[in-house]
Amino acid sequence: MPEEWREVALNDVIDLRLSSVDKKSKANEHGVQLCNYTDVYKNSFINANMDFMSATATEREIAKCSLFPGDVVITKDSEKYDDIGVPALVREEVPNLVCGYHLAILRPCSPEIDGPYLFYALSVDDTQRQFHSYANGITRFSLRKSDIGLVKIPLPPLPEQRAIAQVLGSLDDKIELNRRMNETLEGMARALFKSWFVDFDPVRAKMEGRDPGLPPDLAALFPARLAASDLGDLPAGWRAGALGDIAGSSRRGVSPADLPPDTPYIGLEHMPRRSIALIRWDKANTVTSSKWAFVKGDLLFGRLRSYFYKVGVAPVDGICSTDIAVLSPKGDAWSAFVLLSISTDAFIEYTDQTSTGTRMPRTSWKTMSGYEICLPASEVVAAFQRMAQPMIDKIIANIHESRALAALRDALLPRLVSGAVRVGGDIAKGGRNQ
Repeated sequence: MPEEWREVALNDVIDLRLSSVDKKSKANEHGVQLCNYTDVYKNSFINANMDFMSATATEREIAKCSLFPGDVVITKDSEKYDDIGVPALVREEVPNLVCGYHLAILRPCSPEIDGPYLFYALSVDDTQRQFHSYANGITRFSLRKSDIGLVKIPLPPLPEQRAIAQVLGSLDDKIELNRRMNETLEGMARALFKSWFVDFDPVRAKMEGRDPGLPPDLAALFPARLAASDLGDLPAGWRAGALGDIAGSSRRGVSPADLPPDTPYIGLEHMPRRSIALIRWDKANTVTSSKWAFVKGDLLFGRLRSYFYKVGVAPVDGICSTDIAVLSPKGDAWSAFVLLSISTDAFIEYTDQTSTGTRMPRTSWKTMSGYEICLPASEVVAAFQRMAQPMIDKIIANIHESRALAALRDALLPRLVSGAVRVGGDIAKGGRNQ
């Protein structure tokens, strides 16, 4: 540790508060937004755009457990000891936000410590091991308030703390920007799909004598009337079909033992809900049973409990759980169309209602392939592909950039917090890197 740094116990620099606010709503209490265990466990940062649970709390609980920018929240109770002490930084003002049960608030109370630096200091392995060593329990683990206060962290001078947090925070900011960009791109692709192939907006506009709002060459691709079909009224020249007409399912089984150990592996646990951006995966050497192989651009659909909306596009070649269906379009022109089709509410509802099994309901490709679908004219599908595929490609590019940034952040984190790498303006003599 640099000579101008010192080691401090958390008790010396924070106001520690344990929450007892539960998820129950009571008529005689005040309505609040509740920051729950999963909000902290699954997110490094607490921001205003998150979907918090509605609950109630007493005036005393609100006064004690409200969250403010600069607060750090950690997981206090868990079924696994190594899920104890997971931190999240409150980065933004969130109106009426209260910390929930099984969590602890660590609020900087000394002018010597910066909230964002505290978050990063709590994230390093050395600090995490301290939390794990203090965790009590057999089937469920918990941290006592007194033990949290005993955990020690390095404390650089305040300007260097802020410089460390700025370096790491800039990487996290870019990762967050990519995430939001991906949400926007996916939303744009979904909106276009719905307008063209569900609501038939260009067709209806032409029927009513309105401007479809498209360039003339695009507008000309859409008919000016609807015609009856087995699926109801469809644009003239389009037809009713099934998903199996435009997509197939690959069932190429592989053994992880026969693959390079760093081959990407995607399980259901890695797939986010309601997002086609698959940013997380593990490695083949972490699994043993037979899996399905997939290639970059294949479409992955979570067959188990399909109502979880786990649908995405593969950003790499790899293997996946056999509870994930690997789909590919019959022709590149159908790629974006198929992806957006299998992630609609209507398709998810269909697979949910036709799944088999009571405790572990699963759908199958045989069932999925029979899903009735509107098949547009080929020139319209081609136009949609030209517009939507660049959005999907950008999503995949953002995924890879974010993973590279996260790897850089994770490599820098312990070196910056230990003082092995120095940042900031006027650093004391002896700093090795500036």
